[in-house]
Amino acid sequence: MQRNVRILVPVLALALLTAACTVNQTIVVKSDGSGTATLHAEVSKLLGDYVSSLSEVSGRTGQAAGAPVFDAAAIRKDFAAKPGITVQKVLTPTPLSLDLELGFTSLKDVFTRDAALKSSGVLTYAESGGKKTITIHLDKSNYPQLAALFPMLKDPTLASLGPQVDDTTTEAEYLDMVSFSIGNDGPGLLKKSFITLTIAPQGDILSQTGGTLSGRTVVFRIPLLRVMVLDKPLDYSVSYK
Repeated sequence: MQRNVRILVPVLALALLTAACTVNQTIVVKSDGSGTATLHAEVSKLLGDYVSSLSEVSGRTGQAAGAPVFDAAAIRKDFAAKPGITVQKVLTPTPLSLDLELGFTSLKDVFTRDAALKSSGVLTYAESGGKKTITIHLDKSNYPQLAALFPMLKDPTLASLGPQVDDTTTEAEYLDMVSFSIGNDGPGLLKKSFITLTIAPQGDILSQTGGTLSGRTVVFRIPLLRVMVLDKPLDYSVSYK
């Protein structure tokens, strides 16, 4: 187990939890396959300072004091280079938040024309007999490929905080490390933290796995603990027509 990395992660998790870091993403798909993807991410000053200090400790150039945590120009450039995607908005309303809005004319083209996205296996799209299915699969082997979806994860410091391929830490062991690092309240707080992904297709939802139906949308509340450990793969899907 890579304890030098794993001991750092609980501290990051605490920063995420206690200072109301939020990650909310919504994908809207119209009947013709076009649509939008929006994301709002906001981190606490504690987390921003922590990531900056990690960069300095690791010998990388840290961000200037008060500078945005998210590099809007770099994020815009990365997404603008992806086939089938139009960047409609990339803003940092505050130094600690990001608002992103993307448009696409064909969801199918986005999945099939982007080699990095296609090879990662994190997010896939399939059509069969009029049924359309979006599938999310996340495990230790493809976790590094999340940068294909979220370019901000290309930052080496942030990348180092994720689960490692050869790490055998279990969820119970991870919670023990959180408790050891920040106290007995830590595990309970971590269990209450989620990443929210909403998928809203224009059509009838036929089935879904891992989420909750809410009207004509499916909401996936992905536990942060599961993402940070990934001792077991995470699988979510929605099929619609």
